[in-house]
Amino acid sequence: MSDLLVLMLIIALITIFSVRMHNNIIKKYNRMRQAWADVIVQVRQKELVIPKIEKIVNEHKEFESTVLTEITKMRALASDLDKSPETVSPQTLKNYKDNFDTLFKSIKLTVENYPDLKSINLYRDLANQISEQEDNISAAIRIYNSNVAEFNTSIEEFPNNYINKTFTKKNPGQPFEHEQSSIDIGFTPTF
Repeated sequence: MSDLLVLMLIIALITIFSVRMHNNIIKKYNRMRQAWADVIVQVRQKELVIPKIEKIVNEHKEFESTVLTEITKMRALASDLDKSPETVSPQTLKNYKDNFDTLFKSIKLTVENYPDLKSINLYRDLANQISEQEDNISAAIRIYNSNVAEFNTSIEEFPNNYINKTFTKKNPGQPFEHEQSSIDIGFTPTF
């Protein structure tokens, strides 16, 4: 009976050990999948955020251009008033004053809401946002590739490789590789 008990204990230990290895492989597989999902989320974030920022920049640029155009018109009208004061009618002066008051209120409101009207700052912010989004995507890809390497190692090591072939049956993960960057480097390692 003692031999049977020892045999059952050995079988139980092997079973527990095998289940733990199987679960470890599954855990690493799921981390790899989650890391890829994070890459997709970062790319999606970029695709959602960047067009919105571009729209704001373009609207602001158009607004700034409109304000500048109106100011230029008002300056031209004012200079016309100075050139020939005898030809200015009261209605012309009233129209000029009304237009000037409307423009001035618009400019005042704009300056209150946007004290620093410079599209160049928005372009700089857009470039920074694009750079930040690209950095986030790169970081997510590095994390994914790290998880792929860890998963692949876990299914290639003995005895995990036996457990994977027999029970888990997961294929190795594929790391993200950028072919053009590999070509640009001009070096291919031999593994």
